[in-house]
Amino acid sequence: MKISNRAVINNSLWMMSEKVIYLFGLIFVTALVAKYIGPENFGKLAFVTSIFAIVQTVCMFGLENVIFQKISKNRKMGERVMFASATIRNVLFFAISPILLLYLYFTSDYLTFIFSFSTCIATYFSLNDVYNIYFNATLNSKINMLCNSIGLIVSLLARYLVPYLNLEYHWLSISIILMTFFPYILRRIIYANTNGAKRSGGVKHRNYMINVGKHLILYSLSITLYTQVVQLLLGYYSKYKLGIFSVAYTLGNSFYFILAALISSFMIKVYSEEEGEQTKILVAKLNWIVIGVSILAFLFLYCFGELIIVLLYGEQYKEASDIIIFIIISCCFSGLATISEKYLFKFNEYDYLNKKTIRLCILNFILSFVMIKIYGIYGAVLSVLLLQMISATIYNYLFRFKEGLILETHKAMFKLLKR
Repeated sequence: MKISNRAVINNSLWMMSEKVIYLFGLIFVTALVAKYIGPENFGKLAFVTSIFAIVQTVCMFGLENVIFQKISKNRKMGERVMFASATIRNVLFFAISPILLLYLYFTSDYLTFIFSFSTCIATYFSLNDVYNIYFNATLNSKINMLCNSIGLIVSLLARYLVPYLNLEYHWLSISIILMTFFPYILRRIIYANTNGAKRSGGVKHRNYMINVGKHLILYSLSITLYTQVVQLLLGYYSKYKLGIFSVAYTLGNSFYFILAALISSFMIKVYSEEEGEQTKILVAKLNWIVIGVSILAFLFLYCFGELIIVLLYGEQYKEASDIIIFIIISCCFSGLATISEKYLFKFNEYDYLNKKTIRLCILNFILSFVMIKIYGIYGAVLSVLLLQMISATIYNYLFRFKEGLILETHKAMFKLLKR
């Protein structure tokens, strides 16, 4: 199936327009909340978010990329594997979440637990919102934009009312749930009205997803752990420093929505092409696009980062401006690593990704633990940067070392400059 450049670009624009609304709304309202509750309590919210981001990744079982790929190639088959994975996701969620909530109830303070409980509910809706993947893979990101925008507006309004009405901090839990509840319900209704009865996958499809997922779970987990382990370790030592780091990380990654939209849309075209020189050129072009967007973000935040932080979050978060530049660079390498890894899905190289992930997980924990303990918040951001650099280059070059498949796509980038 050939995908036109126009369809890819239109899909990217819809995905980016959704993220623009999300980004600016979230940054401004979150800034208001962060200023209201202070770095310590904002760090508690970030700490809980990190925990359940890992839970969601585990419960997703590494299947989001498989679902995306299958739907891109064959919609009917993709729908079957999409719904066949529901049992896997929900069984894991209800096995892990109650134990985790019980642990947090006895080991954390009241506000942290309330945030945990509401984030757990929000995670459930997000976990079952596979319709988001479906509409992106079928180049219908316009639907996702509309649904997410409605959910975002409702959630941000609820979040805004907390400081505006001078309410207790725990009322923020309502906005956390609304953020995922409304988009999930809306997408589910739209899918049912446009597709009729869902194509339920049988035992064969579920077993297939289990078999594929067991090779991908560590890979998907590593993507989350790159940043979440850092936040968990930093939060363990200081919720205040985590609050500062969260602000820097939010702003430093504020342009990633552009990278994600471009990567997702262009990878549909890569998946639809026969393997050959043309796919390497497509990947090389996408790498340059990621670097170009990252350079623009770097220049902008280098010039105005401190001013933006002080204006939005206040003087108490000013330290975030010292580390934001490193986060932008790590974000660029993260985009490059994502392109290469998604390219490997074209070859069904799940075993290699699994092995790579195990090594990265071990390295991630060691780097984060040592550098945070020695250098604190600066060690946290440097460990993220080093890991993303290694992931985007050295570890990807090991794939088909003699053939140099990933290395060839990077070499093709320089060949494009000579044209």
